[in-house]
Amino acid sequence: MVNYEGPKKRSRGDKRAQEYIEARQRRMYRHQLDGHSVRQIVYEHSAREGVSIPTAWRDWDQVKSWTEEDWIRDREAMLGRIQTMRLRVVHAAMKKGHYQVAAQVLDSLGRVLGENTPEQVSVQVPSLSIQVEPKVVTAQLPQSDVIEAEITPQKEVDSAEPSEVE
Repeated sequence: MVNYEGPKKRSRGDKRAQEYIEARQRRMYRHQLDGHSVRQIVYEHSAREGVSIPTAWRDWDQVKSWTEEDWIRDREAMLGRIQTMRLRVVHAAMKKGHYQVAAQVLDSLGRVLGENTPEQVSVQVPSLSIQVEPKVVTAQLPQSDVIEAEITPQKEVDSAEPSEVE
């Protein structure tokens, strides 16, 4: 008997399959900015791309790792971008007369720059200190110096009526 292994097996899928998978994952990456929940993004991706739910979850894992890489890479430049956006908001608010919004944004900008650190705030705030002293017995006159007087009620005289003379 001859060793027969059957027809020659193809290598694991199409050679361009990885390119297709990455293109599908890039499309999912774009759709994550729509503001939907993760589950909704995965289910819509599955329906849109015609892949199974487990495949869509694997695509989501890849997209999530890309997002984490982007965040780590862009973290240093993020502060400058946020400051620029805050300044734009301040200019727009001042232009439209929304002074309260401008004040709040400027306050947050000052906090980021360290303008009002807790140490500075505690130095600027006046302190009020109240001390209650213990009760002190007041000096009293000696008993010999106390004068006792008796008050007798006087008869009231009504001056409006003429008094009768006898």
